[in-house]
Amino acid sequence: MPEPLADALARYPRVPLTRTPTPLDCLSHLSAELDLDLHLKRDDLTDLALGGDKPRKLEYEVARAVAAEATVLVTCGSAQSNHARLTTAAARRAGLRVTVVLSRDERAALQGNLLTVRLMGADVRLCDTADHWALQDDARAVCDELRAAGEEPYFIPVSGSTPHSCLGYVRAGLELVEQLGERALEPAAIYVPCGTGGILVGLTTALRDAGIECPVVGISVNRSTEQCLTRIDEWWRAVSELLDLDPDRPRGPIEVDDGYIGREYGDPTEACLDAILRMASREGILLDPVYSGKVFAGLCGHQAAGRWPAGASVVMVHSGGTPALFAYQDALEAHLERRLTSGETPARSG
Repeated sequence: MPEPLADALARYPRVPLTRTPTPLDCLSHLSAELDLDLHLKRDDLTDLALGGDKPRKLEYEVARAVAAEATVLVTCGSAQSNHARLTTAAARRAGLRVTVVLSRDERAALQGNLLTVRLMGADVRLCDTADHWALQDDARAVCDELRAAGEEPYFIPVSGSTPHSCLGYVRAGLELVEQLGERALEPAAIYVPCGTGGILVGLTTALRDAGIECPVVGISVNRSTEQCLTRIDEWWRAVSELLDLDPDRPRGPIEVDDGYIGREYGDPTEACLDAILRMASREGILLDPVYSGKVFAGLCGHQAAGRWPAGASVVMVHSGGTPALFAYQDALEAHLERRLTSGETPARSG
C-alpha cells in the first residue's frame, strides 16, 4: 500500500521558520464584483520578515544547510528580491551568516526588500547585470571565496527552488486540502504564480494526491509557457522521486498563461497595477508588482473573458512580496494619477 503523502514528507527534516497554517480568506467584495466565490490563500501572512512564500521553501533548505554544518548561506537575485530578504531572515533565525549577490538594476535604491536585507546585516554584493537569473556563477564564485577564507558556505539558487524546497509547497498543499475540506469547497481552479514552478508543482502534488482535480493555473512572471512547462516537468519528476511517487502518474489539468509578463520580469504592467489597485481598494489587501499583482491580473482577465461560470469557487495563492511596492512608487504614482485623471476604476478598465 502506498505510503501516505504526509508520512513521506515527514521523512525530510525542516527548520521551522514561520507559523502555519496561513488563512484561506473569502474575499466577499471581489466575489460579488467578479461574480465568483473568490478565496485567497494568505501566504503573504507568513511571519518571517514581512512574509511571503519563501519561508516554506527555506525550512527544508536551511535544515540541509545545518546538517552540512554550514556557516553562511549564499544566494542571489534581483535588487528587490523577496528571496534575498527571506533567506537573510532565515539565516539570522538559524544563527548563520549570509551573503546575497544581487543585480545592480533600476530598483537598486535603498528601499523595499533591499532595505530590509541591509537592516538584517547581510553581506550584499551588487553585480552589473541586466539578468539576475544569470547570477548563479557570480554566487558560486563567492562561495569559493568564502571557502578560501575558512567558511563553509551553503548555496541556495535564485528564487530558492530546489527539489527539497518544493517540499515546502507540498506541505502547503496538504494544508490547503484540509482547509478546502473544512469549508466544503470544490474549487473550479486554483491560481498560483509561476516563476521557477516550485509553488505550482508542490501544491499540485498534494492536491492530486487528495483527489482534487481542478485546473491549477500558473500565471507566468518571467518565462514563456513552453519554458515554464519544461521546468514544471523537471520539478514534478524530482519531487516524485523524493516522495517515492510514480512520476508518470496523472497530473490532472495544469495550465500556464504567459500573457501577463509584460516586457520582462518585474515589469509593472497596466493590468498588474490595476489588479493591485483593485485588490487594495476592494479588500484592503496589498499585492506586489512582480508576482501576486500579475496573478490577480490574470485571474481578472480570465474571468472578464468568461472563463469560469457565475458563482464558481476560485482560489488564488498570495505569495507575498509586498515590500517591493515601495520600490515601485514612481510607477504606482503615475498609474494612480492616470486613473484619477481619467475617472476610470480598475474594474471599468478591465
